[in-house]
Amino acid sequence: MLTTTPFLTSPLEACWTRLGATIVEAGHGWRVPDSFAGHDAEMRIARRAVVIGDDTPRGKFRLQGDGAQQQVSDAIGVAVTGTGVVCEARVADREDADRILQVEGVLLRPDLCHVGCEMDGQTQVLEVLTQSVGDSDTTVTDVTHGRFELRVVGPAAPVLLSKVCGLDVDSRAFPSGTAMQTSVAKTAQLVIRSDLGELPAYRLVGGRALGAYVWDTLMEAGQELGVEPIGAQGLGMLTETTKP
Repeated sequence: MLTTTPFLTSPLEACWTRLGATIVEAGHGWRVPDSFAGHDAEMRIARRAVVIGDDTPRGKFRLQGDGAQQQVSDAIGVAVTGTGVVCEARVADREDADRILQVEGVLLRPDLCHVGCEMDGQTQVLEVLTQSVGDSDTTVTDVTHGRFELRVVGPAAPVLLSKVCGLDVDSRAFPSGTAMQTSVAKTAQLVIRSDLGELPAYRLVGGRALGAYVWDTLMEAGQELGVEPIGAQGLGMLTETTKP
């Protein structure tokens, strides 16, 4: 009997399929847009204008409870400090001694934390979070499949977000390493600023059902800014080339 392996799909798949994306399997069952116009062209646009990419396969977790802040700090090995401060940790990959996992923890309110990580680290991060919580009243929820995640990158990224978001995204008011729950295109989203070198860059995390709407709204709002989609390959290369 013929059997098939099911793929995990992003709520944005129809959006990037319409735009002619080359689709590949990224591992862990996820399908992703590898490229739209070629990664070199996409990286050039990211450096001079603004690009939007789908990062939905990244691991996303919510911890809720009075002890969440300390429990996340213990789990990732870095103190999660004030509300809206993104605390980044480097965690050794248990399955690959040569690999370091990038993990971010954010205190959204005194009893609620967001934790994000690379796709490959999802299982390990969930395990350490669960161990840290133990038998306490704090709940750990893997929301990876219930949320979309967008990347907005480029010199014009702050201008684009300011067109659809009430948050002051200027670098002085909202610098890299900060996060806030706010309204984007009249929908509730978590916005995390995580610059790539000198390039302004933002993560938008929100309910799965809203993903396609937010993507389409950003693409339309960014037309005069020269916005273009970027594939997973281009995003990965852009991240690597802007590391300190």
